[in-house]
Formats: sequence, C-alpha cells, structure tokens
Amino acid sequence: SGGMSDQEAQVSWLALEEGMPVYAEGGEEIGKVAEIVADAQKDIFSGIAFKTGLLSHRRFAPAAVIGSLTAKGVHLNVAESEAHELEPYEG
Repeated sequence: SGGMSDQEAQVSWLALEEGMPVYAEGGEEIGKVAEIVADAQKDIFSGIAFKTGLLSHRRFAPAAVIGSLTAKGVHLNVAESEAHELEPYEG
C-alpha cells in the first residue's frame, strides 16, 4: 500500500527537540531548531526559533510557515530565501 516511511511520518510538536534540522520548501537544510515556542499546558504550538549558523541570530518560524514536523526535523513551506527573511526571535 506504500505511504510514507517512518522517517517521513508526521510527529507532534511535543516530539521536537533543540538541534533538529530545519528545512526550506526545496529540501535545503537552513538551520537548526534553537527553541520550541509553545505553551505546553494549553497545548498551543506557536512555532520555532531556529539558528542558521553558530553566530547567527535566531529567527522565528511561526506555525503558519511550518509545513510539517517529522522525525527528521522541521519542514517549512517557504523557500530558502524567504526563510532567511523571517523575523528575528528575541526570546
């Protein structure tokens, strides 16, 4: 019957961890998860903050630009160029 492999199966935001890769729409790895922005008690997932490099500032990817969450990482639904223009995340 086919279907997605375990690697590509969607996971809950609760399974996200810091350091997981963040991918642009085209599949390019654009950074790593720096922080999961959510209210666990209310089960509200707002998005993620991600770092594009060791010294770079963190950027905020709101849930609206996150296409899917998988065991491999966070897959955005915007192109790499747009991802690099997301708002800085102050924390």
